[in-house]
Amino acid sequence: MNEKEICSICGEGRVTDHVDQVEAEYNGHKGNVPLHYQLCDACMSDSAGAVQMRANKRGMIAFRKQVDGLLSGAEILALRKRYALNQQQAARLFGGGPVAFSKYENDDVAHSEAMDKLLRLVLRSESVFWELVEQEGMTAELRHAMAHKDLAQEPKSAQAPASPRDSNELRAKLAERQVTPADVAAAVDWARSQAPSA
Repeated sequence: MNEKEICSICGEGRVTDHVDQVEAEYNGHKGNVPLHYQLCDACMSDSAGAVQMRANKRGMIAFRKQVDGLLSGAEILALRKRYALNQQQAARLFGGGPVAFSKYENDDVAHSEAMDKLLRLVLRSESVFWELVEQEGMTAELRHAMAHKDLAQEPKSAQAPASPRDSNELRAKLAERQVTPADVAAAVDWARSQAPSA
């Protein structure tokens, strides 16, 4: 069990962590966000150190993402896990910088509207995901990762879900949806040009 920290204000009491819900407002919308702080048992002063300030910032960014209609950090993490991507692979595939996905998933920063559109497109269409993978030259690397993910999650008697095996199948699936490879490439290029570096 960790010993409580000494109060940085009075130097005598011990501080305990507290979390309250406070009302926040952003773009005309109100909502409750967590407020993290420490309270001294001697002088009753409340304060926030680096850990509490980071948690408070993350809570506010999560609220702003919700108001702006952006994917949450948890939703971005789920997308990355769905396709068996690590954070570095996701950054190479979608753009945004080498540590962008760590920041997006932890609500350290809000991703751009353009990045949100690209991620939602990939969430809706696995074939678009594989077309993007092919465009970025990551097919072999990600097929290997997906195969390991499928083997780890599926019982031996179950078959792994079908995924496009070659570029002709990808193109056929995209054509069914009236999405051309040029559309995907243009969307990716535009999203990358709009995304702030993280």
